[in-house]
Amino acid sequence: MVNGSFKCLGTIQQLKYKFGDGYVVTMKIRASKAGCAPDLNPAEAFMESTFPGCVQREKHYNTLQYKIASSSLARIFQMVLANKDQLNIEDYSVSQTTLDQVFVNFAKQQSREDEAIVLHPKAAGAQQGGQGTPVKRLRK
Repeated sequence: MVNGSFKCLGTIQQLKYKFGDGYVVTMKIRASKAGCAPDLNPAEAFMESTFPGCVQREKHYNTLQYKIASSSLARIFQMVLANKDQLNIEDYSVSQTTLDQVFVNFAKQQSREDEAIVLHPKAAGAQQGGQGTPVKRLRK
């Protein structure tokens, strides 16, 4: 439900396919020499040139993670596998948008109408007739 209207219905896979926003590619890069830090630059350049518009989500010591919005799953696997040795990719994974992220995307569509909502006086905690509860004052 978004702004009071029903937006989607289906199985988990149907919802992820229809409303998901692409794939996440995670790569672990191996160092070219033992004891050296891995060079992530070739893999970064490859991702940016092969998948224009991809967004780097994480970058750690030897790990890169990208969000790819529009590409086929087969093309992602084909391109990464074809360049795996050249880029020193030790391990990689490709995953769909999570169902949680699909729901977060719907929640972003929810308009901020909280300030425009006028509550009935009873709902706001007021008493009937507009009179409050009398307060007793204590004397010492």
